[in-house]
Amino acid sequence: MIHALIILILSANAGVVIVDNVWFYGNDHKMRILTTGDMVEIVEHINETVRVEYDSATGELNRNVLIDLNEEIAEDEQFVFARGYFDEGEYVKSARLLDIFTKYFDDSKYLSEALYYLGQSYEALALKGQSDSLPGFSFNDKIEQAYYNGDVYKILVNAFPDSPFASKAEYRLINIFRLGHLPWLDSVELIQQELTMWDEFCSKYQNTDEYPLGLSEKGHLNRVLFEITNETNYKEEAIVIFTEITTKYPNTVHAAYSNVHLFEIERGEKIYKY
Repeated sequence: MIHALIILILSANAGVVIVDNVWFYGNDHKMRILTTGDMVEIVEHINETVRVEYDSATGELNRNVLIDLNEEIAEDEQFVFARGYFDEGEYVKSARLLDIFTKYFDDSKYLSEALYYLGQSYEALALKGQSDSLPGFSFNDKIEQAYYNGDVYKILVNAFPDSPFASKAEYRLINIFRLGHLPWLDSVELIQQELTMWDEFCSKYQNTDEYPLGLSEKGHLNRVLFEITNETNYKEEAIVIFTEITTKYPNTVHAAYSNVHLFEIERGEKIYKY
């Protein structure tokens, strides 16, 4: 089935359905209901309808329920629909359309953004428990949470290191690493491994919106390590990091978050849960 889908995507006459509940009556006198992301082979354009082939049957569909992937505007049009579904929280639809987009328009100027939102769609489906039929998902039995393995984020970071979405993708990859390893169970080595990732992240992406988020994660993990080990160097490093955030990003939520941490550290409050 997957092999057939790939062949159809690469077909010179491919089309993709962009809405749900599309009734398709084929020449075999059978009714089928198509959904967003279903692929058809376009046979002929006829005024306001399109003759298509689907599931070895031919029939007609209204032109406004699909995109002809070979039309001049198809790249822009499909990206708009896919992003629109994501923004509306329709993650199954956005995932299906973005997956097709990244395969068919693999040299698109929108590709790095499409890969990022494909990853975001997959993560949202995992959180909603809707990822059972999709590849690339794992389940952390200890915290009873499904999570996406981040494959498209890895593709994005490797293929588009200078894209504004590279830092966003790498930020998600480190969070995915954490999801796969919680609970920490006092594993200093595991927490230090993640801390090293955040160190490298902050060195690499100093001029991005994700930089203060990375700093916050560094401060958080240093605070956790102090609570586990009682080694004051971790506490001191956390204070330095949170103070840096309040200085560099005053009057922001990052500063507010850091001020809360500094207040709690001063009072000796604990945050470590695992």
